[in-house]
Parts: sequence; structure tokens; C-alpha cells
Amino acid sequence: MQKTSVAPNGEEFLIPHETESKIEKKKIERITQEQIAKGRKIITVQGLGFVGCVMASVVADAEDENGNPFYYVHGHQRDSIRSFWKVPIINKGIAPVSSSDPEVPEIFNRCVNVKKNFRATWHNYAYEVADVVVVDIQLDATKPAFGEAEKGYCDLSAFRNGMKTLGKHIKPECLILVETTVPPGTCERVVKPIIEKEFTQRGIDIEKNPPLIAHSYERVMPGSKYVASIRDFWRVYSGVNEKSKTFAREFLTNILNTENYPLTELENTNASEMSKVMENSYRATNIALTLEWAKFAEEVGVDIFKVRDAIRMREGTHDNMLRPSLGVGGYCLTKDPVLANWAKQAIFGLKGDLKIAINSVNINDTMPLHTIDIIKKDFPELKDVKIAILGVSYLEDVGDTRHSPTETLVKYLNEFWAIVKYHDPYVEYWAEMDRSDIQKDIESTVKDADVIVFAVGHSEYKQIIPEELINFNGKKPLIIDCSNFLNDNTLKTYKKLGCKVKGLGKGHIKNL
Repeated sequence: MQKTSVAPNGEEFLIPHETESKIEKKKIERITQEQIAKGRKIITVQGLGFVGCVMASVVADAEDENGNPFYYVHGHQRDSIRSFWKVPIINKGIAPVSSSDPEVPEIFNRCVNVKKNFRATWHNYAYEVADVVVVDIQLDATKPAFGEAEKGYCDLSAFRNGMKTLGKHIKPECLILVETTVPPGTCERVVKPIIEKEFTQRGIDIEKNPPLIAHSYERVMPGSKYVASIRDFWRVYSGVNEKSKTFAREFLTNILNTENYPLTELENTNASEMSKVMENSYRATNIALTLEWAKFAEEVGVDIFKVRDAIRMREGTHDNMLRPSLGVGGYCLTKDPVLANWAKQAIFGLKGDLKIAINSVNINDTMPLHTIDIIKKDFPELKDVKIAILGVSYLEDVGDTRHSPTETLVKYLNEFWAIVKYHDPYVEYWAEMDRSDIQKDIESTVKDADVIVFAVGHSEYKQIIPEELINFNGKKPLIIDCSNFLNDNTLKTYKKLGCKVKGLGKGHIKNL
């Protein structure tokens, strides 16, 4: 029986069989020849996840001074049950990700249906025709013990397999541009040896044709400026040799707004790789610092967010202070310090931990437990307490649930036998929890709840009228604001309606 891949909206797609594979190869070959005749180079993006799919559309959308596309883009996604659905979805001109950025659906429709220079495929022949392969395959860190990130490690097996696939198929002159966030040392000590070995086995002289490998990490912010965070943002890059650097610089200059956001070239890929993980380790540490001050503020009747605003007035040194929240989620801050810590020992053979960075991850990973502590002050025994959680994604106005702090919150509430419902306007299927019961109606979500948690700052939640929410609820629930999503006037209204109101870092609420 032919297997199917199911999209988040429930639509099913048959995974192709061998006969279809031959047809697909011929289609790629025909399209490629047509595009080469138009003077376009061929780009293949390996992996169509949250970064890869939008990166592919940005590459396809790039034009020369006469308005002609520089490139034709083959987006490659493996034909697995979990992810093959992205291929037919993209080929309809539909984005496979949910976002509040109106440019996301526009750019997919424009490149697929209007310009017709972006197409998704599962066939490896897309690598054989590529002039550049942009690597956007997932590479995660494993943390085997909750709150003990120092035990974390990186399983490179899937990434290595992806590189072996490239080594078996790409032309010797093809540039491999690694955009995936990787442990420092990966391009030089993992990617390069794999490609050299595969080239040698194919009879390619690596002295005459050394692999072209570069690294340029993404800084994607999948919110209201999703596309702009790829195209209109500063990039750091480097390569394993000068030819790789030159090739990467030319490619990035063509697709990005480098006039307003100049490129930064570092001396080698170790430096470029370190730049990304250090950047996110700094942000993770910044956030971790705010949590202990938020707890202090709660105890002494202070609004930590007003304190933060006052400090941020000092431009140039303190205006980048981040905020405490339910917790830290997403694909970067939760893992990048772990990648760096692991690389120090496993790739470079050095001793010692990156202690401050790792401790920050531990603080951030366990941050959702503080919200549970806040709830338990009013409900010491959480068994059978009805809790409505507004927001399961890791960030406002996006549908990305990877490492969402709400996941930790829900898991621990379930351990206490609380009765939990959750709502999110952007999430159809919660992959990490294997749940499809995400509520889409706020009224049914909050009905009869003893506690309502504003977990994520989706725009929809900030527009909720307190009187309507309490009318939907039918009680006088405990309202918890996890990151300054509710202003003082809104908090006062909830209190006037008879609700208890609390907030992370908002010790001043009792005085309102």
C-alpha cells in the first residue's frame, strides 16, 4: 500500500513510487535546460523547513537590474512520511509555514505561479544540476536531562548523511553554502572530509577540484518580518578556501540587500560558525539574567518591565536588555550554547565547559516552572484544576512550536493532573506533543477555567476585551500574564471584574 504524508491541515498526499521518480527526474532535467537557456544559474535548497522554504523563495525572488531573476530554485525535501507534504503544497504556490508576515504567502505565490522559477522536489537529481546548494537541513542538540544542558550533545548522523548525499551528486564546481547553524568546526572537520571522500570515490581529483564549501548563518525571525529577516539583514560568511569565499560573496550579494546591510567576511568557517552560536549564547544569557530579577520584583512589589524600560533608555550600552517571559523557545537559543559546548570537547578535543552559556540554557529551560509556582500559590493542589493556556508557539504571531516553553508548562501541569486546554490561532498540529487538539475557539477554551494563562503575545490575545473573556469563562478565574502582554489598565479591569491577577515580574499588581 502506498504511503501518505499528511499536512498540518489534514490534507493527505501520496508519497511517490519508483515510476514517478523517473518522471520527476526528466521534469527536473527539462526545467533545468530551459532555465540555463535563459542564462540563469541553478540553486538547490536542501531542506524546506522554517528557514529553508523562505530562503528558497528569497533566492528565487532575487532579480538583476533589468528585473530578470538571477536563479532558478529547486527546493529539495526528503520523501518521508513526516515532511513530503511540503513538496505538493509549495508547488501550488502555498507557503508551508504559518506567519503573520503578509509577504510570506505573497512571495511563494509570486515565485511559483508568476515568475515560475521556484519548484519543490524530492528527487536527488536536483543536486546534480545545481551551481549552488544551500544547506538548510535540521541539526539539533540533544539534552538528555531536563535542566542539565551540560550533558547535551549533538548527533551529527543525519547531517552527515545529508552531506554524503551532496558528495555523491553535486558537480565538483558546485558551491555548498551551509546555512544551518552548526557546531564550530563543522565545515572544516565534518563537511570537507565527507565531500572529499565522496569526490575521490567518484574519481574526482580533489587536488584539482577541491570542494567549495562556505558558511553563512541565518538570523531568521519568523514573525511579522519573516522574509525581511532573511533578505534585509546583515550576514556573516566565510569559506574553506578563497574560491569558496568569492563564490559565496557573489551569491549572497545577488540575493540579499547588501547595499543597506553589508556582508561581513570572517577569516575562516570556524569563526563564522562561532559567531552564530556566540550571538545566540549572548541572547540566552541576557534573558536568563532577567528571570532572577523578575522573581525579585514580584517579591518586593515592583514592575520589572517598567524597570527594564527605564534601563533601556541608556542607548548604546543597555538598550538591548531582553525581557523575562514564560520561557525561551525556538530553534536557536535553546540549543546553540549546547552545540558550542559540545564542539569544544568533541570536535576540538578541548577541556572544560562554557559555563555561563550552559547555565543560561538551564535557567531558560526551567523557566516555565516559575509560572507553575505562581499558579500553585492560589491552587496548591493542581489536581483537577482547569487551566486554559493562550498560546502554544514559541513566539508571538508565528506557528513555530519547536522547543516552545508552553510544551514544558503543559507537560508539568499534566504531571500534577491539572485539566489543561490550549489555544493558538497559528498552530494546527503540535508536532512535538503529537497533538491535534489545539483549540481554535477562545470561548470554548476558557469556559469554566479556574486559571487563564496568557502564555504567548499573539496580537489576537492582546485585543481580547476583559469583559468578554470573563463572560466566556463564567467564573472569576486567576489571570496570569507571562510577559507583560496586558497593560496596567487591562489588569485593573480584570481585578474590578473580581479576578485575581498575577504576572511574571509584575509585583506591582497588588497595588493597582
